[in-house]
Amino acid sequence: MASRQEPSIDGMIGNMNWIVEHAGKSALAVVTAAFFAGAGLVLPALAQQAKKEGTRTQQADRAPVPVTPFGPRRKPPRTIPRQPAAAKLPKPEIVSTHGSWRVVCEKLPVAKKGDEIVTQKVCYVSASARDPKRKNVFVIINILAVKDKKGKVTGYMVNLRAPLGVFLPTGIALEVDGKAVSRVPFSRCNQIFCESTGQARKETLARLKKGRKAKFIIYAAPGVGLPVELDLKGFSAAMKKLSSLK
Repeated sequence: MASRQEPSIDGMIGNMNWIVEHAGKSALAVVTAAFFAGAGLVLPALAQQAKKEGTRTQQADRAPVPVTPFGPRRKPPRTIPRQPAAAKLPKPEIVSTHGSWRVVCEKLPVAKKGDEIVTQKVCYVSASARDPKRKNVFVIINILAVKDKKGKVTGYMVNLRAPLGVFLPTGIALEVDGKAVSRVPFSRCNQIFCESTGQARKETLARLKKGRKAKFIIYAAPGVGLPVELDLKGFSAAMKKLSSLK
């Protein structure tokens, strides 16, 4: 089963037009940057690995290229030109912690003006859990507040991430205190994780706020579920804090 990395959630699924209608194009860009680029949301182990791989790539980019004459008029360059360094962004800030749930804010790139990177502040509630017996089986949930131009919260987007190698057609199932709540499809996979992103339904959030234990079930094969439990203590307080942030 699984390989490396992260998740998404729900009965919580809606479409991206909903974001545009409620928050405008700038919010859509931020949501896209936050959830699809996954900036600052990966597990520490993944972040370290990505850093190592990036270092190896940079070293390879500077490696000499063998010179093989193609003819009397052309020769390949002896080295590959260096690529411009990526802009350094501030590290995510943990605003508060509520049990297993954290409220995090970070600045994500939304545009570029010349050499300047334009960023926008994004805040979200985040939590992660692993199967104690299978360390490569995990789920990560990120909940982003979507606001209108006046700063009023108009809804929430939820992103669930699960490891590569999961059985995609079955999606991710959610149970709260032993009762089925929803099942959602995966929307995409990258080289690190598979995920599902969409609008969070009020009914689902209410169940999570009132519940004690959430169980996310991913599948290794049809009928072969791999449950991952997450304590809901602190979830309601974390969501309240997220909604209060300016």
